[in-house]
Amino acid sequence: MIRCLASIIFLLSSLASGMIAAAPPAADQLFKNSSILELYLSGPFSLIDKERDKEKRYDGTISYKAADQSTVILDVAYEVRGNWRLQRSNCGHAQLWLDLKRGQTKGTLFENQNRLKLVVQCGGRERNEQWLIKEQLAYDIFGQFSDLNFDTRLVQATYSDSDETDEQRTHFAFIIEHQNRVAKRFGLEKFELNQASTKSLNSKQANMVALFMLLIGNTDFSLAAGAPEDNCCHNSKLLTDSDGTNFPLPYDFDSSGYVNTSYASPPSQNMKIRSNKQRLYRGYCSHADSLDEAVAAAVGTQNSVENLISSSEYASERTKKRAIKFFEEYYEILADERKVQRNIVGKCR
Repeated sequence: MIRCLASIIFLLSSLASGMIAAAPPAADQLFKNSSILELYLSGPFSLIDKERDKEKRYDGTISYKAADQSTVILDVAYEVRGNWRLQRSNCGHAQLWLDLKRGQTKGTLFENQNRLKLVVQCGGRERNEQWLIKEQLAYDIFGQFSDLNFDTRLVQATYSDSDETDEQRTHFAFIIEHQNRVAKRFGLEKFELNQASTKSLNSKQANMVALFMLLIGNTDFSLAAGAPEDNCCHNSKLLTDSDGTNFPLPYDFDSSGYVNTSYASPPSQNMKIRSNKQRLYRGYCSHADSLDEAVAAAVGTQNSVENLISSSEYASERTKKRAIKFFEEYYEILADERKVQRNIVGKCR
């Protein structure tokens, strides 16, 4: 009862502070349905995977079956993206941007979409499949921590190589909503500088991001700085309200202990952790004013988070068992005030 009441108090205070809307804005058509989307992609994928050139655009098409079973075909330009997964040693297939033509998307599933990230399964082995399934679920899990998040859509993607007519593969993938669409739905603006002050961050949203990252065991992010010559921030984006308050949205969770890819490792030796499965809180001490409320709200996510994992149609039983055990360790920390002080309050920066 106390935890439930604390979660309600946190929700009400979040509404008052402008952290979230009274009701989350409606999702775009592409993201309204959580069922898997069968998507057919045609393009020079063998060339894309060979070159991995961020400066090039590769023409192709995407298609899907509409509700009336007619085939909808849209022109697309593919661009490669990413850094760590762009390396062939880490990912056998390049991660993609889907650049659509606005004039073609009206009245289709992709209406209002112009540029979308496609997270591509790195290879055909089962572990690659499970990594991708877990990462997509991580976005859904963060949705239990904050209404302000990136929508995603799981995809059964069939890639037909336009340069190699006999080559075709079908793998899981997922689409991530563009930052511009999130900003527009919530009436916010993009933050386009390289760095932001921690004081400019909405403390409730920043704390919820930090607590979520602790849940999944992810230290590979920043809420205040981006890579040189890149917009803020590292593996997160900032959206700004009319008062100049910044709201962080995290993405890219493949380096987390929860996803546990073979190539993941702590991003810095200064963190003094030896494994990506070793949790380290990365929240800011300057946001301590709302930390108690945030912890109470995070406690209230346990059932919904475990239900997301256990009800997944595509996660293996082994994946589910390991994920739930990993998450139970986190909720044990939140349930013990001494552990909260030692592992969260005492680790802020």
